[in-house]
Amino acid sequence: MLKGKKLLRSLVFVCLTLCTAAPASAAEKSITIGLISDTLFMDPHQQQELVTTAITRHIYDPLLAESADGSKLEPMLAESWELAPDQLTWTFKLRKGVKFSDGSPFTAEDVKYSIWRTAQFLGKTLVMTIGEVVIVDPHTVKLITKAPDGALPDKLAKLCIMSKAYTTKVGDEAVNLKPMGTGPYVLAEWVKQDHISLALNPNYWGRQPAIANVRFKPISNAATRTAALLSGEVDLADDIPVRDLARLQKTKGMDLVVRPGRRLIYMQIDGTREPTPGIDGPKNPMKDLRVRQAISLGIDRRAIVKITLNGNGYPTGQLVQQGKRGNIPGLPVPEYNPKKAKQLLKEAGYEQGFALRMDGPVDSYLNDAQVVQAIAGQLAKIGIKVEPILHPRATFLAYVRRGEKTSLVMAGWPEEMDFGAMGNIFYYTRGKNPAKGGSNRCHYSNPAFDKLLDDADATADIARRTQLLEEAARLVLHDVGVIPLYFSQDIYGKKNTIKFTPRANKFIMADELDIEG
Repeated sequence: MLKGKKLLRSLVFVCLTLCTAAPASAAEKSITIGLISDTLFMDPHQQQELVTTAITRHIYDPLLAESADGSKLEPMLAESWELAPDQLTWTFKLRKGVKFSDGSPFTAEDVKYSIWRTAQFLGKTLVMTIGEVVIVDPHTVKLITKAPDGALPDKLAKLCIMSKAYTTKVGDEAVNLKPMGTGPYVLAEWVKQDHISLALNPNYWGRQPAIANVRFKPISNAATRTAALLSGEVDLADDIPVRDLARLQKTKGMDLVVRPGRRLIYMQIDGTREPTPGIDGPKNPMKDLRVRQAISLGIDRRAIVKITLNGNGYPTGQLVQQGKRGNIPGLPVPEYNPKKAKQLLKEAGYEQGFALRMDGPVDSYLNDAQVVQAIAGQLAKIGIKVEPILHPRATFLAYVRRGEKTSLVMAGWPEEMDFGAMGNIFYYTRGKNPAKGGSNRCHYSNPAFDKLLDDADATADIARRTQLLEEAARLVLHDVGVIPLYFSQDIYGKKNTIKFTPRANKFIMADELDIEG
């Protein structure tokens, strides 16, 4: 009997030891993730750019966040929010017991400070409708808008909360090198263009991540990124080049994960200025609507997707996908009609065509440089001689943002809940509203379009906002101020031991990953 009791105690001890040890073992898991590029900043307010935002979201949290499938908003630092008692007042109940990674408490003061600070940078469009931030108590904050803004929660899902005490103490430059937030990880090391190492945040308020040590490795060259995956240098990689898909599918121990993407690849076109910087001489042919229409007709979107992307995309004439505010029901993919394009050019007085420079990125989007070259080749067939000017990702956005050097540009936009953000940033008249039009690269301007966006931003009625954004999208498309090309497909490669489900917003969130075995 005594032996039985001793044996039972021994078994209980072993069981307790194993149960206690299991989480610690899981927390020692490590992963290396290959990305298309490095983060531009560690300061989340400096730039709304995909990789930058995805990296900083490991360190910082927003008040609320987009769900993994992109269908709704979920609580984060705010447990609940409501529009009450009027159409101008949003009340946010903040999560209690949250600490920054240095152990200091998160309070409403940090929310107020982060909103104010965001207004000083490019992200100011996120908070432009907020007129006042009222701290009710340490865990309740009221945001009073200047006019009704039903889309404010969508915008706040992109605004990360920073510590007022820490940021004001160390300053902007230091906080960019040594960030400190409430997210699941802390920055362990950042060697620019080589790696970003993250470690667990010991004070994290949420579920403990399964992987403790995370390394993001920027590998801009697509072939090198695939080679790193095959050699075991990285465990998971994004933006796998289409030419490597068959090879990865045949490689033992490797998996491909493909998801219909929502990144819009599009062209902006200067139909306003004369002269325009991309054309030598005083005249801008693109001021004529017929010329802009000809450019759109001269682009074979289906061929670009089929040949240049090897089928990994979806030709479109839309600015946002179905179900999003600003989608135009029943709008077809624009036709490819070079004969009609030539006729329009002839009618506009450009039967012999003209020459212009077109700016585009390298290694920012799937096969982007090849797409720019393909567009140049297609437009040559209607008499428009395009000189592609390709820019590395590190300098591309800064180069084209002001529109001082570009007349035609191809770029990408990570589609959101509605067209409002894209419209306000890229197509609202420059200089008319200090919070809008800051990246209107080709200086599109239409007062009627501006009014539609202003009206959409001034209503809390989502049905009304949806109607106004659809009208705005129709108008800018009719003006050919933007030429939608396609929505790209998201392609990832990984070791088959990595448990990974891609998010709609294309963020690879390490706290959502796990490693089997």
